[in-house]
Amino acid sequence: MYDEWTAVKQKFPYGSTVNGTVEEVAPFGIFISVEGLQLSGAFADVAGMHHGGADGYTVIWPEVGDSVTGVVVEHTERNYQLKLHLR
Repeated sequence: MYDEWTAVKQKFPYGSTVNGTVEEVAPFGIFISVEGLQLSGAFADVAGMHHGGADGYTVIWPEVGDSVTGVVVEHTERNYQLKLHLR
């Protein structure tokens, strides 16, 4: 498992762009499946979500099945996830 996770981190270094599909929406963020990642997935918490609306502070929540693009900001070692900030 360690070798697979090391390969994921090399394929998706900090600052790289990742495309995926929303798998689950939770009150604290969204879980994203990324093509080619068998061992792990990606996660975007509320802080890493796109903000918009008239006030510029409204969180724009994608829905299950939506395609999303994000930037890798962290490699979460404990659960082998990429943490993303969505664009």
